[in-house]
Amino acid sequence: MTDITLGCFGILESFKNWEVSCEPSLSDHRYILFNLVGSILIHLIRNPRGTNWDSFREGLKGRLEQGPEMNMIDEAGLGLSIRFVQQVVISAYEDSCLLQPVNTGKFSLK
Repeated sequence: MTDITLGCFGILESFKNWEVSCEPSLSDHRYILFNLVGSILIHLIRNPRGTNWDSFREGLKGRLEQGPEMNMIDEAGLGLSIRFVQQVVISAYEDSCLLQPVNTGKFSLK
């Protein structure tokens, strides 16, 4: 029987402190332990389908109630009020729709 190890060219430098473990593996092979040096590129997205809309509405309402009194008499006051509402909506959405890793099936060492 032959064992085959697959890898990509140039990854060897990323493996540090490897050793064969004496721990039982419930197999006729032993575990190989190592440290992977570097970072793995992970893409995170928000999927609107996973949004907790009840939490969004509660968070939005609470933030708007705690906000400053909005003075929309002049252009400056209107601009500040718009900016505040935008930030409140974005914050409530981000709290109710968490970032999730995208499963691309590929890993990049950098």
